[in-house]
Amino acid sequence: MRKDYTLTDQFFAEMAGTYVLVFFGVGSVHTAILTGAQTGLWQVAIVWGIAISLAIYTIGAVSGAHMNPAITIAFATFRRFPIRKVPWYSLAQLLGAFLAAATLYALFHGIIAQYELGKGIVRGMPGSELSGMIYGEYFPNPSLAKSPLPLSMVQAFFAEGIGTAFLAFFVFAVTDEQNPGRPSGSLFAVFIGLAVSIIISIIAPLTQAGLNPARDFGPRLFAFLAGWGRIAIPGPRGGFLSVYILGPILGAVAGAGVYQFIFQRMHLFERDTERTPEKGLPTMKKGKLILVGGFLGTGKTTLLWQAAQQLTQQGHRVALITNDQAPCLVDTGIFKQAGWTVGEIAGGCFCCKFDDLVGTANCLIKAANPDIIIGEPVGSCTDLSATVLQPFKDKLAHQFDLAPFTVLIDPNRLRDAMDPNPHNPLHSRARYILRKQLEEADIIVLNKADQIPASDFQKLQDELRNQFPNTPLLSMSALHGQGIPKWLESVQQRTAVGQKIADVDYDTYAEGEAVLGWLNATASLSPKEAIDWGAWGLRFLEGLQRTFSSKSAEIAHMKMLMVSASNQSLSANLTSSQGKATLRGQIYGDSPMTLVFNARVQMSPEELHATIEEHLKAICGETIQLQINAIRSLRPGRPQPLHRYVTVV
Repeated sequence: MRKDYTLTDQFFAEMAGTYVLVFFGVGSVHTAILTGAQTGLWQVAIVWGIAISLAIYTIGAVSGAHMNPAITIAFATFRRFPIRKVPWYSLAQLLGAFLAAATLYALFHGIIAQYELGKGIVRGMPGSELSGMIYGEYFPNPSLAKSPLPLSMVQAFFAEGIGTAFLAFFVFAVTDEQNPGRPSGSLFAVFIGLAVSIIISIIAPLTQAGLNPARDFGPRLFAFLAGWGRIAIPGPRGGFLSVYILGPILGAVAGAGVYQFIFQRMHLFERDTERTPEKGLPTMKKGKLILVGGFLGTGKTTLLWQAAQQLTQQGHRVALITNDQAPCLVDTGIFKQAGWTVGEIAGGCFCCKFDDLVGTANCLIKAANPDIIIGEPVGSCTDLSATVLQPFKDKLAHQFDLAPFTVLIDPNRLRDAMDPNPHNPLHSRARYILRKQLEEADIIVLNKADQIPASDFQKLQDELRNQFPNTPLLSMSALHGQGIPKWLESVQQRTAVGQKIADVDYDTYAEGEAVLGWLNATASLSPKEAIDWGAWGLRFLEGLQRTFSSKSAEIAHMKMLMVSASNQSLSANLTSSQGKATLRGQIYGDSPMTLVFNARVQMSPEELHATIEEHLKAICGETIQLQINAIRSLRPGRPQPLHRYVTVV
């Protein structure tokens, strides 16, 4: 079973991986310069490549094996790697490189002194870069001192930049799951190593091919402390900061950007397309894709459940796609427990994970051959018409029959959206997202008709019609299945899809997502006596509701799924600070349980984490042995859609 690694785990993994990389890579430079053990640049280059491959295999499952601040920044720029982790990864990489340099010095210091004596080198004086080059890099390559290359600082900067651009380009290519030409299995590590080797063979004669700010600065800092002084920092010609730090960072971002915005899009729309019958290959069936948006807690999951049931009863094959900012989603577990075919997309909304959305839909088609796929984007996501619907219409209309985009709203959230009161419990930026969701809808559905008097419900319908007169409006109670047949008929028969593009301010949008703390957790519960787990679950949610209310922290939603060893399950949810927890299913007994819990609350992720962990321990008390298997809290980053169309296709 995959472990959910903490940032501390990842920190030490990056430090260890960079240590391995620098020990063997810089070690090969030691032996080549000091002993002549390697003859020719290629032997040094291939050692670097093998070291990188082995380091990736060693730590890749824990941290992703960046081992290079430039690559970390490229992943943060284009693949939603958390920005808050960038300084920690970079520090870990720097420490690993520094410690590897110190280890090599402990092994080779006598040989270094002998080499310097034989060459007439005085450490720290001009010319001592001939020995200092075994740690930091210099331009032009000091090993060519007998016939130095005419190389300016600008040329050196460009060499390091383009070398790292190629490295990032190849890393993104071989790790892109949508790239049909990528190496199979875990062979990508071998090809990343080979890429480094061929880049070194071209760039090293010019600048020694640093390609990695940590690989350069860690050993360079050690050399500064070990007696090379100003020859190490800032170097005899200066410029190490621009050439070996800034150059690789800018190069990595540029190379990754070229892949992401040009080549990845080619792969995205080339793969899984219809095959030509004359070649004897099957033609992929065109599937119906229904996307259901709406704010957190409006009943999207309940609607998907009921719709899947009704469609199945009508003889359709149905698959579902869930979506969240992090894995361990309650909705996925609930659907799987019910026997549905489910794909989960974690780590960002459909707009930012568009390639994953297409790939997941195609995998579901291949695995289950569904007639209809229903997808539920993250509840805090908007601008889906511009970033998801239009790309589907433009590029994938041959493959998917896209249904009109439905946005759910419930009475309480609708009142929040219409209420300008600054004391409104839902943050104004979150209300902005909610309004933008309604603006881009092809169909608006006012859900939870059973929860308020009919006269009040009618007033809300009238208000929606006044504000969105050109958008069809339906009403339903998804919980009781009322109104769902009419909605299904509407989304299957209407052809007007993605007819509106909202004017979205992404700064405000990002602030709206960031006001919520997100938490996903899994835990094992082992009772010492028989427990009414349904009652326990309601107490758990209601206790948290009271705690959050005391902190004036608005609940967007809380959900839990409990599964017994015999595969019995129950679920419960709470969708607002003023709402009532609802329960589906009952389990009584002393069997161990697995708990999956999701919370979206208007507070910092750190406080949310502490509050829920404290409450979970308190409610378990002495009667239930608690083991928290994984717990993640986060604040969503700025949305970075892969596509954004400004006009309707």
